[in-house]
Amino acid sequence: MRALLDPVGFLDPRMPGEIVDRMRTGFRLPEQFGTAMLLVAQEVPAGPVVALAHATPPVEWLMGLEAAGAGRPLCLRLARTLVDLEAVSVSDSARGQGVGHLLVDELVRAYTRKGYEAMLGGIHTHKPHLAPYYEADGFSVLPPGAPLDLEIPIGRIRYPAEPSMRHLVRPLTPRVSYRNGVLHGLLTGR
Repeated sequence: MRALLDPVGFLDPRMPGEIVDRMRTGFRLPEQFGTAMLLVAQEVPAGPVVALAHATPPVEWLMGLEAAGAGRPLCLRLARTLVDLEAVSVSDSARGQGVGHLLVDELVRAYTRKGYEAMLGGIHTHKPHLAPYYEADGFSVLPPGAPLDLEIPIGRIRYPAEPSMRHLVRPLTPRVSYRNGVLHGLLTGR
């Protein structure tokens, strides 16, 4: 697992270990904070893991938003509306076979069934080859360092970006759309 996570290049060096620990312990977020999912692919049952995809609501950002005065009820709603694709990694032996796309597609289906409205993510600017990969999976890829604005019924909320990152965004429901740096239609259907 750690070998699959090393090339992902997390900003927080503890993150790969945390994901491996979640796998070992069957970690679950408290229900009010949404749903975290980790999918793995193996060449054969009980064989080595050749790919993984991990997604979780952006709880850390939402906690900061709450601390800044957004209010707990709104942040809890957003935790069940937005999901962050944290990692997709495929071993060299399984690359080019569509395994990563299958895992992302399954995450999209699972979160759509659960009522989530958009999947977010990020890629490092020093990995420009990943932009077409995620675009092929239906994501829009924002310019380096560009923030993502979330249009919700009470106004706009900014999802900040690091200068070394490019946001990914994919609506999961027809009433949500992305245009020109803004995700429109969130929280309008519930």
